[in-house]
Amino acid sequence: MSLGDEVSDYLRDSASKLMSELRNLQAQYPSFGVFGAEITLYRVPHSLDVARMLSNRGLLLEVLPILRLCLEMMAWSHTAFYMQDEEEVIALKAPYCISNLKDIYKASGRIYGYLSKYTHWGHVIHGQFLDIKTEQVAVLQASVRYRAMSLALCLVVLDIFVEVVRKLYPGRSDALVTGVYGGPDRNADRKTYRLLSGIAHMTALPDLFEIESFLE
Repeated sequence: MSLGDEVSDYLRDSASKLMSELRNLQAQYPSFGVFGAEITLYRVPHSLDVARMLSNRGLLLEVLPILRLCLEMMAWSHTAFYMQDEEEVIALKAPYCISNLKDIYKASGRIYGYLSKYTHWGHVIHGQFLDIKTEQVAVLQASVRYRAMSLALCLVVLDIFVEVVRKLYPGRSDALVTGVYGGPDRNADRKTYRLLSGIAHMTALPDLFEIESFLE
C-alpha cells in the first residue's frame, strides 16, 4: 500500500469514527447556540470525506473550497457553542469567527489564508494550474502533486477538528481524540502528524513542507 493510500484510508476511517463519537457527545437539552454548533460539527466529517475522495482523483482546486468550508464550520461552531442569545447566533458570520480558533490552533489564520488563496478565481492563481513547456501550454486538471497536497491539507483540517472537539467537550472527548490520533496527546506521535510528515519528506516538495508547518 502506498503512503497516499494509507492516508486516504486513515481519513476515511477517521470520518466514520468522528460521526459515531459525535453522536455520543451531543447535549440532550442544548441551548440554541449549542444545537447549532453540534449540527454544524456533525456535518464536518462528511465534508472532509468528500474532500478526501476528490483528493484521490488528483484534484486540488476543487478540494480547497471544501476544506475552507470545513474550517469555517468549525470556527462558527466554536463561537456559537458559547452563545446564549438566539439573534446573535443567527447573525454570526463564519469568516469573523476564524480568529477565535487561535486559542486552540495558532496557525488557524494562516491555514484559512492558504485555503482562501485559490477560492476566489483570478489571474494571480493561473500559474498554479498551467504546465508551460516550449511553445506549448497545458492546463493541469489533476496530478500526483495535487493529490499529495490535498491529502496533506485534509490531515491539517482533521487535526484542527479534533482540537475543536477536545475544547468544546473537555473530559468527554477522550475516545474521539484517541480514536483519531492513536493516543490522547497532541504531540509528534499522533497519527495526523506522522502521516503528514511522511508525505512531506517523501515528496520533498516546498508546498508540502509549507503545509506541514501548519501542524502544531
